[in-house]
Amino acid sequence: MTSKVNKLTAEPIQSPEQTIAYLAQLSEIEYEQLREGKAKRLKFRVSVLDQLVADARVKTESVITRDQPYPEKVDGLLLLDEISEIINKHMILPQGALPAITLWMVLTYVFNAFKICPKLAIISPEKRCGKSTLLELLGGFTHKSLLSSNITPSALFRAVDLWQPTLLVDEADTFLAGRNDDLIGMINSGHTKRTAVVIRVAGDDLQPKQFSTWSPMAFASIKGLTSTVMDRSISIHLRRRKGHETVQKTSIDFWDDCQIIRQKLTRWGQDNFDSLKSQLVEPPAIANDRAMDNWTPLFTIAGVVGGSWPEKIHSSYVLLNHQLEEETPAVMLLRDIQAFFTQHQCERLHSVDLVRYLVAIDESPWHEWKNGQSLTANHLAKMLSAFGIRSKTIRAGVPEKRLKGYAMSQFQDAFSRYLPIISLSDLLEDVTTFEARADEGSSDLQKVTNPKDVTSLKLF
Repeated sequence: MTSKVNKLTAEPIQSPEQTIAYLAQLSEIEYEQLREGKAKRLKFRVSVLDQLVADARVKTESVITRDQPYPEKVDGLLLLDEISEIINKHMILPQGALPAITLWMVLTYVFNAFKICPKLAIISPEKRCGKSTLLELLGGFTHKSLLSSNITPSALFRAVDLWQPTLLVDEADTFLAGRNDDLIGMINSGHTKRTAVVIRVAGDDLQPKQFSTWSPMAFASIKGLTSTVMDRSISIHLRRRKGHETVQKTSIDFWDDCQIIRQKLTRWGQDNFDSLKSQLVEPPAIANDRAMDNWTPLFTIAGVVGGSWPEKIHSSYVLLNHQLEEETPAVMLLRDIQAFFTQHQCERLHSVDLVRYLVAIDESPWHEWKNGQSLTANHLAKMLSAFGIRSKTIRAGVPEKRLKGYAMSQFQDAFSRYLPIISLSDLLEDVTTFEARADEGSSDLQKVTNPKDVTSLKLF
């Protein structure tokens, strides 16, 4: 049994309850634009719909707080500078992190203007690196924040569908590090607006219903999250403060103190929504298309805000992305095989020779690949088959022997697709950098004094 669909749009038709829940989470301006059309579609009087939506908002506000827009027009430059200054007082951040965090906070108010909404992954190697403090700051500044230290799959899609909050999850490593495939799948689905749905049976009649997973989400974790979540995130890698570095603790009334800022963000988002939707700014091209998608909303917001923010987010983009992402074993294998062909200047090689070379590499995983045993030719063949590379009988070696092996030509396609190299020289050129003021407690963007030192770095 399947859900009914609109024949014109091919989209599932929402129930009256789902429509009312959706309307309840809109701003007054957004609701006013839709109320008559929705009432007509539901065959309700407009006054009846108004009352149902008002009742739904009362229920919502018991968990989620909706901030009314600021009564006057807001200067985006002054607002973002104010937010950045407050963050600086309470956090010691890595280079490039401050602009990304600030603009992600703004994104939570305008994410419906974009087709991609990146997660914010807050990662630290150990405890006491500031993850909880950063989540508290996010809670104070983001739109309809909802903080939790754990969440189940059903709670996630029902909360998002009902409230469309900014979901802030602490200690995500405790329940996302394992094989929680259902929850991870839901989180991943919320990355793209069109695919941000799950279908579950609900109600006494157990009818299939569509639930939205489209909402901003931030996850704090010790060490990394699963690779698919990280791939859909702007990643902030925190570090523990040094002994001489000092920050201010947030007050017990921090969330209340931020109310006016949230109202200003709400107003700025409403005033600039159409501009953001129509003036997308793509970041400079790198080898990872997903990363470019993730950063497009931040570049677009910075472009509309203007001032120095386009340069700030450009610098942030370079500084946070030039670090190598953790390679999968399969990609690591390709890189090591590429090194073999480069070092030996050969066109063909036997499997036994390649395995011998791989196992001998210092600090590689190949000498203890499976249950403490070294990589074998069978293991090698299985991993390479995922790339469409299969062994064949070849002549190689001195003297030549006919054994199972590989030709370098078999790897060229995989090398070009999975081992791209990109120079940072063009990205670093003309980037405005910013020296952190010591009294603000920030280690944000440091001046790049010698771009030549990083021109050969691989991004992804």
